[in-house]
Amino acid sequence: MNFQVKDFQYSTKNIPLACKTAFRQRLIEKTESLIQRMRWKAFFFLNTNTDDATTKETYGFKSKRSPPHVKDLEQFEDCMLDMIQSIQFKANHHPNNLQRKLRNDVKEIRKDKHVFVKADKTTNYYKTTPDEYMRLLNKNVTKAYKKTDLNVPYMITTKDKLIAEQLGLDDRIDVSAHRDSYITMKDHKPDFVNNPACRLLNPSKTEIGVISKHLLDDINSKIVQATKVNLWRSTSNVIKWFNAIPEKCQYAFITFDVCEFYPSISEKLLMKALDYASKFTKITQQDRHIIIHSKRSLLYHQNSPWTKKNSDSMFDVTMGSYDGAETCELIGVYMLSLIATQFRDEVGLYRDDGLAVCQATPREIEKTKQEVSKVFKSNGLKITIEANKKIVNFLDVTFDLSSGSYKPYMKPNNKLLYVHRLSNHPPALLKNIPGNINKRLTEISSNEQVFNEAIPPYQQALEKSGYDFKLKFVPQEKQATRKNKARKRKITWYNPPWDSNVKTNLGRKFLLVVDKCFPKNHPLNKIFNRHTLKLSYSCMPNMKAVISSHNKNMLAQDHGATAAPLQQPRTCNCKNRPKCPLQGNCVKQNVVYQLTVVTETTTENYVGLASNFKERYRNHQTSFRHETELSKYIWHLKDRKKSFRIKWRILRSCQPYSNESKKCNLCLQEKYFIIFRKDLSSRIKRNELASSCRHRNRLTLKYIRACYETASANY
Repeated sequence: MNFQVKDFQYSTKNIPLACKTAFRQRLIEKTESLIQRMRWKAFFFLNTNTDDATTKETYGFKSKRSPPHVKDLEQFEDCMLDMIQSIQFKANHHPNNLQRKLRNDVKEIRKDKHVFVKADKTTNYYKTTPDEYMRLLNKNVTKAYKKTDLNVPYMITTKDKLIAEQLGLDDRIDVSAHRDSYITMKDHKPDFVNNPACRLLNPSKTEIGVISKHLLDDINSKIVQATKVNLWRSTSNVIKWFNAIPEKCQYAFITFDVCEFYPSISEKLLMKALDYASKFTKITQQDRHIIIHSKRSLLYHQNSPWTKKNSDSMFDVTMGSYDGAETCELIGVYMLSLIATQFRDEVGLYRDDGLAVCQATPREIEKTKQEVSKVFKSNGLKITIEANKKIVNFLDVTFDLSSGSYKPYMKPNNKLLYVHRLSNHPPALLKNIPGNINKRLTEISSNEQVFNEAIPPYQQALEKSGYDFKLKFVPQEKQATRKNKARKRKITWYNPPWDSNVKTNLGRKFLLVVDKCFPKNHPLNKIFNRHTLKLSYSCMPNMKAVISSHNKNMLAQDHGATAAPLQQPRTCNCKNRPKCPLQGNCVKQNVVYQLTVVTETTTENYVGLASNFKERYRNHQTSFRHETELSKYIWHLKDRKKSFRIKWRILRSCQPYSNESKKCNLCLQEKYFIIFRKDLSSRIKRNELASSCRHRNRLTLKYIRACYETASANY
């Protein structure tokens, strides 16, 4: 195996100190989000004529329209922009040992020419060359998938649009992003060194799956409520079931694992499960259509679409899809209904892992094993099943029927790593980590003796992460329980990023702004005050995000190196080359530019963005003939007969809104230059800074090109 273990010696959830530019850009992004949400909330509050009966189910999809301007929020918006402009950083901040190590590792990772592959269920990383990674990825893709026609994505998107139009959400839902598949290493499997097993993950998913997720969640909850079936969603559910078993020593465990559960689910099996669910809740034909269509998915490998070999209808339940877990739960409920009689209802399922207890002779248990395997096989599912066990490891707990106890369990190849106390996380989060670990270990330990025997590796990992907290068994009846208050307020959260290099107390400043801008006599005080506007810090990218970004860059470079060389593109299309505004480089796309008007005594700057610079340049030339915000200054100079000249330059090339990242770096970069680089921009309206991205609509289902409409003839 051409993979070597890369031991970072710390959790990749640790966050390195951020650079000032990255912090400020994230701060702009979070502040813009807050202002937009507050504008919408204020608009509906002030316009009380809105008919509540006309509200529609949006399934969590947010509007992509720019929020209307609200005059009563002008002071607050100005104060928020003043606040983020006045951010100060510590002058002589000396990084600690962890931060120095993280900084050095970030530099090494970015210089490295290898790919770092994450393990599937452990904290390990494996280092390999891009060629070796692509060879293994290609092997896993071609094992179960085949290439398909390039028009197939258009067909699926057309159906997505029809469903979205029926629900009135086509202006909110994006076209499915074509994300390339990737693999993780199953290093917990036997003989991994000689025969590395991988899990193939497909991050490309249709957003109709979000709607399907809501529908399946409702269906599953109603089935469980009606049948009382053991569909476990957490370890605590399994422990509760285990504790309820009477005379445990008389029973034996039977465990079974569904092999490749997600990809093994067929359309026929899902239809059977929906028919079973319809006995307990109403499922409309439209609901069925949405649930089935959300499984029409493609896998993308090297920018080409692939479909499953054993399916002609593109049906595939992919890991990572929006409704994948809920689909597995529905299939699990159906399968439990078929095998429950074999175990007298003493059986449960967590996704693809099943656990049951049985009181019978070895021969009867063997017969039960065969019957259960037969039931799964008849539905196209393959299982591995083991019986006559008194002790089993299930999820993160070891259960013992002989003693009636249970204790924490972790995989043998796993290494305990916690977020370090010196990580660049918000202090409140770091403070709660030891207590949460203690609470979790207490919950999965049956008594204090079991707890004390299990905690040494956890205590050692905590101490290695810089905590002086001593783990101690705290019975559940003694744990502090928070009582839910009867009164619930609709809270609007402000989530600025945290960085320990920042000197300014953002939380205190934000509350002072709220008190100043929304006094008791303010028309919006009822919905905006200290009780309804709250702050909770968000995190900057961690080491895992740094590694993921590096992998994408390395694989993109490797793929680009093998591609055929392209013809050198034109850099200028001006008829008069000497008068080109950018000295022969005017054919630029997706740029932030600066326009400078220079006179004998003054210099005025303007910063803007352009998807196509030459087109934007022509628009500016036209606007100088009319009265616009920018041209007012030009006309002012002309009226006074002052000579001036205009200079242009590109400040930054950025990517516009992407349906993969759900982020527009082009708009964000423009706002960064406007707010924090006053030397580059002196003429700008502040209300433009809270406007929505103008590039998002082009990727919504409502505005897709006409070629999508004609591609669905055979779908």
